[in-house]
Amino acid sequence: MKSIDLIVPCYNEEAGLEHFVAETNKVIAAIPDYRFRYILVNDGSKDKTYLIMKRLAAQFDNIKYISFSRNFGKEAAMYAGLQHADADYVVVMDADLQHPPAVFPQMIEAMNEGYDCCATKRDEREGESFFRGAFSKLFFRLSNRLTDVKNPYGAMDYRMMTRQMVSAILELSEVQRFSKGIFSWVGFQTKWISFKTVDRELGTSTWKFSSLFKYAIDGITCFSVAPLRFTAVMGAIIFFLSLIYIIATLIQTLFFGIQTPGYVTTLCAVLFLGGLTEMSIGILGEYIGKIYMETKERPIYITKFSNFEDEDNEEK
Repeated sequence: MKSIDLIVPCYNEEAGLEHFVAETNKVIAAIPDYRFRYILVNDGSKDKTYLIMKRLAAQFDNIKYISFSRNFGKEAAMYAGLQHADADYVVVMDADLQHPPAVFPQMIEAMNEGYDCCATKRDEREGESFFRGAFSKLFFRLSNRLTDVKNPYGAMDYRMMTRQMVSAILELSEVQRFSKGIFSWVGFQTKWISFKTVDRELGTSTWKFSSLFKYAIDGITCFSVAPLRFTAVMGAIIFFLSLIYIIATLIQTLFFGIQTPGYVTTLCAVLFLGGLTEMSIGILGEYIGKIYMETKERPIYITKFSNFEDEDNEEK
């Protein structure tokens, strides 16, 4: 019998966690020859998510949990789950049922076909605003063009992976993590399946546009130096245009005399160059900040409570 670990990052999932486990149990009960285990990761929730995890772990033998000392982010929660997983296959999914467990049979079928990973991508989402949808499409286009990692539009973290692929991912232990890029960067043969996402049944989403924007910036800067090259190219272009302008001004002065410079031209040039300088400093700051955080070698997360410790004590 093969084993499957379900890694479920949780942040303020008090309203829906028990419902998620109940619905997932219905699906896995109908899948023979596979042994499932939950790894619930409490990412510093402010509600009663941890207490519900403890109650579920007492109720079901196949539920393990990890609770962070504070909120470290979903990326850290996924990494913690991958570190503690030891099954033949590992699934990363959310607890809001927007990653439907009904897809498990398709994922298992892909594994049996010889794929190393079965990943999901979403179709157009009902009720999604035009602005958010357009921003999402723009991100995937820019990311695929500027970085070495390629993902189809709508690619999600929800996926099933082999033990070998999980081990490769764990070798990338950087603090500034972007899992979609890491999943693609390590390679391995991936089968993509799509499904239609729906609004979450219980609880509220913790993702805001500002968080999504920061996530997009991290996705590009973690896997590409194209923004740095862009500033270098812009600097070179401005230098050559300035050189041409200087030569033209000298010729005009020598042959036609000095003319009074225009106020609007001077103002536009100052604003343009000032804005470009600020943007360049900001791009450099993004990369320097990442270097700064990596050189500190801080842990990706800190565990406060876990019933994996109980398991280790039993083995001793």
